[in-house]
Amino acid sequence: MKRYLKNNKECIFCNSRRKLIQVTPEEIVRQEFVSKLINEYHVPQELISVEVPLSYYKKGKPGRADIIVLGLDQDSRELIPLIVIECKAPNIHLTDKVFQQVMGYDEFLGPEIMVMTNGIETISYSWNNEKDDYCKIEFIPSYADIIAGIDLKFQEDFNEPWIRPDHKDPLDINYQILLNDAIIGEDSNKMWIPLITNLAGLIYDESQIAKNIQINDKTKVIDGGLRYTTFGNAGGGSFTGMYRYFMLENLNNETEIISISIMGKLSSKNHPKWGNSKGNTIFNIAIDDFENSHLSLEYALDRFVTKENCKYSFWHDGTLTVGKLGRVKNIEVINYIKENSPSLIKDDRIYLGTVDNTIEFKWEDIQVASLISNFIKYGIIRDQFRRAYKQASI
Repeated sequence: MKRYLKNNKECIFCNSRRKLIQVTPEEIVRQEFVSKLINEYHVPQELISVEVPLSYYKKGKPGRADIIVLGLDQDSRELIPLIVIECKAPNIHLTDKVFQQVMGYDEFLGPEIMVMTNGIETISYSWNNEKDDYCKIEFIPSYADIIAGIDLKFQEDFNEPWIRPDHKDPLDINYQILLNDAIIGEDSNKMWIPLITNLAGLIYDESQIAKNIQINDKTKVIDGGLRYTTFGNAGGGSFTGMYRYFMLENLNNETEIISISIMGKLSSKNHPKWGNSKGNTIFNIAIDDFENSHLSLEYALDRFVTKENCKYSFWHDGTLTVGKLGRVKNIEVINYIKENSPSLIKDDRIYLGTVDNTIEFKWEDIQVASLISNFIKYGIIRDQFRRAYKQASI
């Protein structure tokens, strides 16, 4: 792909838009996929549109579609979308959030095939009438086959059900399972393996529905199951993977979505961005907030959990960052929680609960449900503190 310089910035020429475009990781993915459409799928270049305003198809609709492949409707004799492609930079995972974005195009564009790609991974979908749902297709057919109306080949679902590991199995066996699934940090002491295995089993066993999660008397909590997504923090880091999410509905019909996960943090040494950081195991509490969805709490199990025999107690010191305002004094957070959620305070520390690791964690267990409930409460109140702190700083 030929590069050009304009105003001392590296550019590429987009044939579809007939202009120079500044090079970005996402733009490279976009242009490479356009080339693939032309050279591999034999799409006529004049039927490929790039960065198409959605308002072309629905008046007032914001946003743009990365790539639209057009075809001639035999009835209306008008050009209509056949394929819609959503492009992401290579460092962006193709999560459920990206999937929902792509599926949103189907509501008013009605393409035959919807694609999402980051240049490393490409996933294609179409509507499956038999299953009454969007399903992955094995491959994108040639343009000639698409306009000829050949049947698409849907992928068979080979996903095997996840089997919950036994937290009492030998440490080395469970360590390998946790490491393979990126659930444990590489610097986590092996003494934490039984606890981490048990917690992971609780969170990721989709055959079990969460019960007894209580935030307050006015809030109904619904277990939504698992979703593959990503959440970031104020420092620019993020955790991508499977999260179990909960829908919280209060008496005013306001709904909050809170997600939890347990993941290993990467270890770094003299990294240009992350500096020196231990690869701990992190219990994440994330909050959906439209474009500002984020991690409210990254709880390092290795640092804050205390162990007495087989009982594990979960504490926290109030460490909290408020965006660009930086880190807040721990005592300010603790005092705020004392005033607004005193049940989370014990001996002047934030206390989230104690569980007995001699038994498999179940949602029916009051201690287990109380621990998760308190983590969710803590995540919510930390966000309340952030909002109050930002308001006070104006």
